[in-house]
Amino acid sequence: MILTVYSGREEGEWFDIEVPDECTIEHLKTLLGVRIFGQAPGDGIQYILEAKFPEGLWFSPQNAQQLMETGLRQGSCVRVQRAFSTTSEEAPVYGRRSLFQQDSNE
Repeated sequence: MILTVYSGREEGEWFDIEVPDECTIEHLKTLLGVRIFGQAPGDGIQYILEAKFPEGLWFSPQNAQQLMETGLRQGSCVRVQRAFSTTSEEAPVYGRRSLFQQDSNE
């Protein structure tokens, strides 16, 4: 499956990546973390991944899910954000801001 990775606000910063349908979200986060940030998740560093169908809204798939289980298909989009934490627990959804969210002061 080929996914488009949004790695910044500008279209020139986006790239396509081909991954097997059986790839888990956790493995995809690791692949993208190494490619975009130069390091895999580790102590104090975790990655938050959001996905989007071409006509849909952004959502956060579960780490253990395979790409096929999330419903993603060819042409879907993903984006990843690096988060620093002293715990291995991911922040609850209501405690996060959407990736690339514009500040209201701009």
